[in-house]
Amino acid sequence: MIASDTIYKLDTQGRLRSWRYEVDSNRWRSISGIVDGAQTATDWTVCYAKSQETNEAQAQFEAEAERRKKLERQYHPSPDTCDTPNFFEPMLAKGYKGKIQFPIASQPKLDGIRCIARAEGLFTRQGKPIVSCPHIEEELAPFFVADPDLVLDGELYNHALKADFEQIVSLVRKQEPNPATAGVVQYHIYDIPSFDGTFFQRAPVYNAMLKGSTHLVPVETRIAFNQAMFDKDYEEFLGDGYEGQMGRLDADYEIGKRSAYLLKRKEFQDAEFPITAIGEGLGNWSGHAKYVEFMLPDDARLENGERPRAGIKGTKEFCKKLLEEAEEWVCGKSTSTIQFFQLSARGIPRFPVATKFHKAGVRM
Repeated sequence: MIASDTIYKLDTQGRLRSWRYEVDSNRWRSISGIVDGAQTATDWTVCYAKSQETNEAQAQFEAEAERRKKLERQYHPSPDTCDTPNFFEPMLAKGYKGKIQFPIASQPKLDGIRCIARAEGLFTRQGKPIVSCPHIEEELAPFFVADPDLVLDGELYNHALKADFEQIVSLVRKQEPNPATAGVVQYHIYDIPSFDGTFFQRAPVYNAMLKGSTHLVPVETRIAFNQAMFDKDYEEFLGDGYEGQMGRLDADYEIGKRSAYLLKRKEFQDAEFPITAIGEGLGNWSGHAKYVEFMLPDDARLENGERPRAGIKGTKEFCKKLLEEAEEWVCGKSTSTIQFFQLSARGIPRFPVATKFHKAGVRM
């Protein structure tokens, strides 16, 4: 029989727990519990050769893989280091190159702050603690009581602030929570790395967990069975104001890797066009610029004969000032950099957004 070295962690009540495995021929089991207290052994897992050449080697391989997974999350080789949370490195995305396997999960790409949630707290992708969101930690607390090994992956974000990434960053980076902005930042969750299984198995788990939550938001997940469905999702995400699309293959979560199982898609073009009008918003946006009308080459127009309009990327303060100075911007010499996704058959930019403004030596 082969026995592993014991590894340790502190549970949510500060008690020291241990874990180890035993391998006996082609089977393995784990023994865990409170140090100097009761220890519980799992049933034997019987293994047959898959990735390894023999049944015995397969058992050793699977047992060691489970030990390595625990060390990557909350366990430590020594009790002395248990006070220091392990650095959980999230899976990173590769760029979408236009050739993928189907079916694939399709999600909107957020422009937020990557956040790993564990029983010890909230952390950036580099492992730096995030202390500005106690409202999120409070809502997560019952989940970690039920499962101290739980790990969630997502972003701190609020879609209402999609045009003001700097404000999200400012709120998240605060070292003291601000009661005036409590609850503004939400935790948008798109994966659960601690759950063993492929993504199509993981997604229903965190979606079910988060039902009825206030500040915890499951990221919308669709399944695309072909390229046309995947492209349609992409266009709809852009139309809803997201910055792109994420594709997740039905595969394992690869901790700390830039994985081919996770793809990011952001295919924007941009060009500079003359500004012909600045439009005012309605309701809460009354008194603020809400769109920019712009002129295409040869003054190409929409089917209804109007010039195209672009939404504006900027804060409400910026949009208020833009509307106040509207006459200066439509005098014939001002242009705007318009970001868009492809051209329509009529040569009209699709999903246009005005990202920069230029007038006679001035750039905004």
